[in-house]
Amino acid sequence: MMFLKALYIGICAVGIVFVYNAWKTALEVRKEQMEEDIINAWDKHVVSPSVTFQHLHVGINSNVDLIVPGVVLLKALAVPSGRSENKDILKTVNDLEETFAHFFAKGSAAERAFLDKKIFQRIVSTSKMLEMSQYHIGGNAALMASIITEQFPEVKISFIGPVGPKLLEMLPRSLNIPTKSHISTDEVHLIMEYSVGDTWGDLTSPVANRFITSYDESNSQATMLETFFESLDTQKTDLVLMSGLHILEGQSKDFFIRRIQAVCDGLINIPRSLPVHLELASMANVDFVREILTKVISKVSSLGLNEQELTFASLAGDGPHNSDFYHQSGPPEISKAGDMVIWLLQNYGQSSQNPESRLTRIHFHCLSYHIIGNVKGAWTNSAAAVAAGSRMAGKQACDVQRLNSSIVDLKFPKSFKAFSDDIEREFDSNKPVISWETDEFEFSLSPVLVCNDPQKTVGLGDSISATGLMFSQYIYAQK
Repeated sequence: MMFLKALYIGICAVGIVFVYNAWKTALEVRKEQMEEDIINAWDKHVVSPSVTFQHLHVGINSNVDLIVPGVVLLKALAVPSGRSENKDILKTVNDLEETFAHFFAKGSAAERAFLDKKIFQRIVSTSKMLEMSQYHIGGNAALMASIITEQFPEVKISFIGPVGPKLLEMLPRSLNIPTKSHISTDEVHLIMEYSVGDTWGDLTSPVANRFITSYDESNSQATMLETFFESLDTQKTDLVLMSGLHILEGQSKDFFIRRIQAVCDGLINIPRSLPVHLELASMANVDFVREILTKVISKVSSLGLNEQELTFASLAGDGPHNSDFYHQSGPPEISKAGDMVIWLLQNYGQSSQNPESRLTRIHFHCLSYHIIGNVKGAWTNSAAAVAAGSRMAGKQACDVQRLNSSIVDLKFPKSFKAFSDDIEREFDSNKPVISWETDEFEFSLSPVLVCNDPQKTVGLGDSISATGLMFSQYIYAQK
């Protein structure tokens, strides 16, 4: 009797395992099919606008990126794992460890400036000795120029930024780089990458990302700012791309305010018919970000930013969900991101209450999805643009020409709300671009297929924004 009972239990156990494995396999097959559906649907969605940008003016930050495994570098520096604390400015190796640990645990991209040149140079020297160290083109503006040249070789680009000898060798030969942009010694930025599941002390990274630090004299003082505006030929340019304001954060408040005013003075002289895109990057000083919000973004046509920059902007501007900045881990809920994007457009964008603003477009990008919001009638082809940006995120992270379902993972909810007070929307993998509108604004959203084994995380946001822009069409005449 006991034998039969044990046999029965064994058969049941085997049956349960069989059913579970069959169920799990079916789910994996269905999930892989969803990812394939999205890839195929993107191919149909990504179409060029009727009028494309052909002559670009891009600046103002550029450098050489020295890319290293973050945890390996900290171990080589013999710095112990300890506190996790967000520091606005880095003064010591311990500051580097604590701030790296803070964002490592959250899985968020971040960038901080070093105040001590000698300490930074010592860290760079250690980095160069690591077997896995690599040199790449660095700086948001230089990366945007490079990715556009690679994807759209027929486009003419004038690039303004501090270009040293090594960077000049790496930049595409097709870029027009005036001699005023040349500097004698390259600026080096240290990129500390990490993979999902990496450990540092008691911390484990939830996603693959990077932490950036630098001691940068040219970019941190925006030395190419005047050259950028003086060399802009508005008659021969149809798109202006600008980034690098975040590196000013390492300077005094008085200096920062003066340079921001110089940015505003230059932007005011650009005709409203010529679209200007500003790409933000990680900052930690609330007062400085508030200066950019209140003085700069209403003078640009388009804005690009990620989850750290969006939530910090909301914190600086007293927007929705602003306390999430302190405890957010990973991408924000779609409804919260939607709330913050529409808040930016309502408070700083062009409207009947604020007709002087030229801000009409925002491209928000994070690990698992993108949102493009624009003022009605100001831009077209946004659905194609958000699909192109989302597709580029997976392609660059995996470092492939075409995605396939075996190398990516869909991390998008089955249902979601576009805003906190919105209806629940179901996601259909055959229709991966979702569009909706309010009285004043239009929105498009698409998931990202997250790379299972990321090869390139540096410059991902710049590639995404640049790609989305090149598939967008600016309609000034309708405003």
